[in-house]
Amino acid sequence: MLILDALRSCLLAGVVLGLVPVVWWWFKGRKQAKFTLYFGLIRPKKTRQAAFMIGMYGLIWGMTHLPYLTQYTQPSASLYAGMGSAAILPILIISFIQTGFLEEFLFRGFLNKRLVSRFGVYRGVLLQGVIFGTLHVLLASNVTWLSGMIIFTTTLLGGLVLGLLSEKTFQGSILPGVFLHGLGNMIINLIQAFS
Repeated sequence: MLILDALRSCLLAGVVLGLVPVVWWWFKGRKQAKFTLYFGLIRPKKTRQAAFMIGMYGLIWGMTHLPYLTQYTQPSASLYAGMGSAAILPILIISFIQTGFLEEFLFRGFLNKRLVSRFGVYRGVLLQGVIFGTLHVLLASNVTWLSGMIIFTTTLLGGLVLGLLSEKTFQGSILPGVFLHGLGNMIINLIQAFS
């Protein structure tokens, strides 16, 4: 049942998060670039600063996922609390498909790239990060002022680093961000499942 719920959730998220970007590409971007290039679904090019930027993402992830903050930043992780090995496959599905791929596709592959082309790298990445943080707050349930600020700040920081990773470090590829985003969510979910 958990696996079916995870697949159903991914399908719904795919429609919600993927429909606007795909329709946009079909009508506005198809003549500019192939689908894969338009959304950054391309092989990342290695650069010298890749290890540094991935390290920065890991540091920010570690600081924003301290046990005290996790109660505010990862409400979905509590869905798997104490479930143990029964939750592993659903966690992998949700972490790498729904949050890893679909969120990166929408925010870094679509929104970040459109904002960067319009406003430049740093302003575009900042705007995308603000939207990413704001939507996480708006979609969270039972948000207090404190939890809202924590959710906004942590997702803003993550969105900024993932946006810069895509645009500056990996020359437009969102694939390293997909992996890092999914890995971060998987770790926190597995910690909850085995607690």
